[in-house]
Amino acid sequence: MKKLAYDISDPEALYKVPLEPGCYIFFDASGEVLYVGKAKELRKRLSSYLRPGGQKPDKTLLMLRRASRFEIILTVSEKEALILEAELIRRHRPKYNVHWRDDKAYPFLRLGIRARFPRLSVVRKRMRDGALYYGPYASAKAVREALRFIASTFGLRTCSDHVMKGRSRPCLQYQIKRCSAPCCHKVDRDAYMDQVNQVRLFLEGKTAHLIKAMTRKMKEAAEECAFEKAAVLRDRIAAIKRISEAQTVVAGMGANWDFIATARDSSKVSVGVLRVREGIVQGQEIHSLDAPLTDPDSHVLSFFIRQYYMDVVPPSEIIVETAIASRKLTEELLSEAAQRRVKIKSSVRSQRARLLKMAKSNALAALQASVRTQQDWECTAAALKEFFCTDVDIDRVEGLDISNTAGQESVGSLVSFLKGKPDKGGYRSYNIRCVDGPDDYESLRQMVRRRLRSGGLPDLFLIDGGRGQLSAVTDVVRGEGGISHMLLASIAKERGEGHEKIFLPGKSDPEILPKHHPVLLFFQRVRDEAHRFGITRHRKKRQKRSMKTLLSSIPGIGPARQRALLRHFGSLKRLREASQSEIESVPSIPQGLAKVIHDHLKDCFNG
Repeated sequence: MKKLAYDISDPEALYKVPLEPGCYIFFDASGEVLYVGKAKELRKRLSSYLRPGGQKPDKTLLMLRRASRFEIILTVSEKEALILEAELIRRHRPKYNVHWRDDKAYPFLRLGIRARFPRLSVVRKRMRDGALYYGPYASAKAVREALRFIASTFGLRTCSDHVMKGRSRPCLQYQIKRCSAPCCHKVDRDAYMDQVNQVRLFLEGKTAHLIKAMTRKMKEAAEECAFEKAAVLRDRIAAIKRISEAQTVVAGMGANWDFIATARDSSKVSVGVLRVREGIVQGQEIHSLDAPLTDPDSHVLSFFIRQYYMDVVPPSEIIVETAIASRKLTEELLSEAAQRRVKIKSSVRSQRARLLKMAKSNALAALQASVRTQQDWECTAAALKEFFCTDVDIDRVEGLDISNTAGQESVGSLVSFLKGKPDKGGYRSYNIRCVDGPDDYESLRQMVRRRLRSGGLPDLFLIDGGRGQLSAVTDVVRGEGGISHMLLASIAKERGEGHEKIFLPGKSDPEILPKHHPVLLFFQRVRDEAHRFGITRHRKKRQKRSMKTLLSSIPGIGPARQRALLRHFGSLKRLREASQSEIESVPSIPQGLAKVIHDHLKDCFNG
């Protein structure tokens, strides 16, 4: 692919552009990408932007006022240009293109079929690595439930390659019949790959085919007097039938459809995707896009489909509410990705029309919920500016809290909210060092010093505590940090008084707001989330310390074996409940030592 650059002020620039397929990219003076497009003939398409006169959408006029240059990338075909356009939009997220607004990635189940003994794992991104991906699932809970069912029914391993390589005895998953233990040769590869094929049929929704094949094998096993194998297959068939009965059948077994519908307001588009596989509704996802009202639905849907199916294998039919731009070209791309024919339809009746309407209703409900959330935040944002007497937007708020038990295992927690929503990528926890006893003031000072060094500071620090905690943070931010513009506040619940007090720097008396004031409600959300996050981290740290302390008192348990037990069981509670044989399954724990550990724990907690 060949890249060429042009100055937008050059009157001859347009005539230097070839009549070939490719992509074009508009830049502003600072080098920021403003817009990415593709064309079958670049000169003709760019003439609609660069020639004076003619009616241009407001979005195009705004973009051209900012643009200082453009580049073109020549491709072999229009199809290649379409692929490149999707990749450039994903990489640069240009201001004037339609693009994704989602702050989450739906989870997939990944089946790494290239491994000698394939494993199932949960991932958030689909890679082009030869593995099979199933989903996306509507939530982490849904994908965990699917993984748990598959593990208990089919016995596929879920451990990493590293863990499997270092194992010499079967783990707890084998003991509770959730893994067939290929790590310890409890199953040969042919039998394991048969389990893998059963999982593939199940995840592809071909449960009728799966049950028929398994029933045949069960009968063969029974005729050969392999009653244990027949019993395992019988239990699997019963489990698959139970979960199949709970699914909603909407069409025949050959129906593999995606229904895509949109709902939009002036700047936001909510897209609902309803998935049907083998005639069964497998779930729906909601995605958000940024798209000006001037972009027609045909272009929005075309953009979404190209981006969405870069990560998801398309079904045989995609049903949309309106005809999309570049339909034939998009069908060719999707067919190549799926290695079978994929059709995009916009005129459907009867059953498929009802399912398309369902996708539309869910997209509309999601848009309305998003609008209400945005309106709530605008109300809160205005109240925050009024409360702090400022004209500056308070978009990012970080909540600080300290968690410890009598000064032990002290953890500083920091949660981040962006425009009223938790921003999990901004969450941080800090191990507090060299602080004697339960000293919240010094712990906060240490935590804030470390936070200030990392940059990218918020508009407001909200501290869980009273005047003393606020003063400790103020000393660091205003003094050592030399930061005068950042807003600071603390919130404290007064015992017995039934109300919350908000402390501000430089004010001797706290602010007491009505119970339903938007600022107070928002501060409570941030404070409670910081407390929840901190308690969770502190509890994990305390459990690890308790487990290490207990294990270090057992002869023969050094740091390496402590780490092995911690990795295997995860908590003291699980180790206490483990049998001697389960403790023996941990690498580097011999039989005699497993008995010593089991007896010691029994004496400690029952004696």
